Amino acid sequence: MALVEDLAKAYQWNYRAKTPKRPEWFTEWPGGAKLAVAINIMHEWESRPTPHHTVPGRPLPPDTYYRDDFFALTMREYGANFGFWRLLDVFDRYGIKATVLSSGLTATLFPDTVAQAVRRGHEVGSHHWDQTIHPTVYKTKEEEREAMLGSIQAIEKAAGQRPLGYMSQGPRPGPFTLELCAELGFKWNGDYDTDVPYTMNVGGNKVVSLGYVRPSISDNEVWAYGFKDGLEQLKYEFRATWEEAQRHPMKFRYTMHNYVGGRPGMARLFEEFLQYMLGFRGVWFCRCIDMAEFWLQQEASHEKR
Repeated sequence: MALVEDLAKAYQWNYRAKTPKRPEWFTEWPGGAKLAVAINIMHEWESRPTPHHTVPGRPLPPDTYYRDDFFALTMREYGANFGFWRLLDVFDRYGIKATVLSSGLTATLFPDTVAQAVRRGHEVGSHHWDQTIHPTVYKTKEEEREAMLGSIQAIEKAAGQRPLGYMSQGPRPGPFTLELCAELGFKWNGDYDTDVPYTMNVGGNKVVSLGYVRPSISDNEVWAYGFKDGLEQLKYEFRATWEEAQRHPMKFRYTMHNYVGGRPGMARLFEEFLQYMLGFRGVWFCRCIDMAEFWLQQEASHEKR
């Protein structure tokens, strides 16, 4: 029994649904859509870039004395200076709004990027403070709170509005992360994979779990297939999800990192994929905050009945 109790505590099933259920009221998304599509741009920064995070498989020489990896650093610079803007332009051409998940450091170092994202109608959520330091590194709740507050403040200062969504790096939340999300007023969380959104009641505060890329896919997986096969992989995944959505509503998430998905070839691949998705009926393109607010409003409405 102790093992079962320990597992329940570790997985935070006191807050999260162990097996999320589809509510009876959940028969469609806004406008009668059967499939909700939310696209993310990961806008990350590392205080100490490492090949482990940014360029796995390309380690520094074993006898390296200086540990700052400029090969990884310039990838992050490229993403913020070029890839990010290229992706915003693709969204503009089709009038699609996305969710940008920004490190607090990115908002501090490149404030115009998050400010411009908001001006163009995109959501900017928090991706913690520093891509180098994951929540599992913090030994106390207060240490992690300080980092999360730093990210909120940096994004709010640059964008003019505070973030309402959060996803940890990885995503790999720590034991304090979900409680902090609730205490700090986030409306949605992307740390836990799920087919269907569900509400987590954490100390009386409601946070909607939206998941990350399951179901769906990220540009890191697509890149590994090459351009042609990667596009076919995306189309196959989307069509499979859309077909299932005709039986019961589904969500589809595609995530791009600014330094991977923002390269010219990958941005073109995304544009072709976007054109493909726009050819399907009953699809609601939304930001993560739109999905979360819809869920909270519908849930509250049906609880009153």
